[in-house]
Amino acid sequence: MKFDFIIIGSGLAGLTSALILKDKGTVLLLTKSQLSDCATDLAQGGIAAVVEGDDSFDSHIKDTLGAGVFHNNKSAVEYMVKHAPQAIEWLVKQGVRFDKKNAHFAPTREAAHSHNRVLHAADFTGQEIERALIERVKKEQNIIVWENCFALKLITVKGVCFGVQVIKNNRIINCFSRATILASGGLGQVYQWTTNPIVATGDGIALGYRAGANISDLEFIQFHPTALKDGKSPLFLLSEALRGEGGYLVNGNGERFMEKVDERKELAPRDIVARAIFNEQKEGFVYLDIRHKGKIFLQKRFPNIFLELLKRGFDLTTDLIPVTPAAHYSCGGIKTDLYGRTNIKNLFAFGEVACTGVHGANRLASNSLLEAVVFPLRLGGEILCSHSGKRVIERVQNQILEFPDIHRGPQNDRLYSIRRKLQHLMWEKVGIIRTNNGLKEALEKINQWEKELNSIDGINVDLVETKNMILVAKLITQSASRRPKSLGAHFMV
Repeated sequence: MKFDFIIIGSGLAGLTSALILKDKGTVLLLTKSQLSDCATDLAQGGIAAVVEGDDSFDSHIKDTLGAGVFHNNKSAVEYMVKHAPQAIEWLVKQGVRFDKKNAHFAPTREAAHSHNRVLHAADFTGQEIERALIERVKKEQNIIVWENCFALKLITVKGVCFGVQVIKNNRIINCFSRATILASGGLGQVYQWTTNPIVATGDGIALGYRAGANISDLEFIQFHPTALKDGKSPLFLLSEALRGEGGYLVNGNGERFMEKVDERKELAPRDIVARAIFNEQKEGFVYLDIRHKGKIFLQKRFPNIFLELLKRGFDLTTDLIPVTPAAHYSCGGIKTDLYGRTNIKNLFAFGEVACTGVHGANRLASNSLLEAVVFPLRLGGEILCSHSGKRVIERVQNQILEFPDIHRGPQNDRLYSIRRKLQHLMWEKVGIIRTNNGLKEALEKINQWEKELNSIDGINVDLVETKNMILVAKLITQSASRRPKSLGAHFMV
């Protein structure tokens, strides 16, 4: 099957890419579950942008570089920050409804930001963005959506990408395109405790790596400081905006402890807060306390969090809420330039799967949604006008056979067991605090599982997805092993 453009992923980066490309040709948008089943839909806090008079681009740039421990690509940071207002304007035109006060945006503050610049839609900003963009996508005749479709393999020949091989309705189908865009999100599911949805198994990074794409900065896995500690992964995220609005972190004795760790207290960068909570948990539980803000304010400002906590037996207005760090975001990924181009011709990457360098060693809060819209907007230029031509695609198509029926793989019991063991291993050995011996032990075990899985004949989604998780875990561990000194979210002892 032939399309002008193929997009893998239906979060903010994927939906933005589809809407930008719709006037340039036919767009196939693939997602391995439902359109809204992505990390964007779970994003609570908001999207960072300079919109107030006392704020400035220079301040936002400084905050981003500081949080990233200056490991960032400064050019990428400057471009993203200076084009943030344009991105917000585009989102509003798509129908996104940000909170306003007296007809003006009402930004809040989150950790490591020096100004109020986080635009939000109550505490379900990502859900609101997904709603608006999905509605637009569904109205476009040039955008074809395939849900429950698994990307199996990028079709590449001599460093050029011609499309993707997918599993759809238990058939393997070759889909060809002028350009392929990876926007498949993150990899949090390789960890035991994560805020990421079940679909976040690192498939895009695995696809890109196997095709020969360059990978960068995978050692920098950001752990969100405050997920609900209720033993059910994915853990429910407790937005940083709670602390931005005045929430405290306290130990089992009701004592605040962040003031002893960093002068910014609860609003220190995420890696600092996550490690502080992790260390404090050695003595007992850690809690979020925002009761002092009052019921009226909390129900209005955080309606989603309030209701979700009630479902789980907690009252945000009267209870101390038990929290724990959880794997949340990959600062690294497939290396791209500022146009989303990879080292493979006609293959682009945007959003969390990509590494533009904007996040450095530790992402500044609410820059992720910003990155996921700013860079795909560049697809509106002329960069996709040149492609490899119809004859080349037809020649490749003749070289690759379409299987009439998908091969059946092994029983899921063994795959499920390997996944659980992998997640536990990554949390213990390649998590918030790492050691050289721990990384070595992890890599040895991952190599054993990889060898076992590679010896299995057959293809199905569960098998390939598990292989992707193993590969991505290996890449994270190898990256961490190559960096002996601590930096940002990568902390060695």
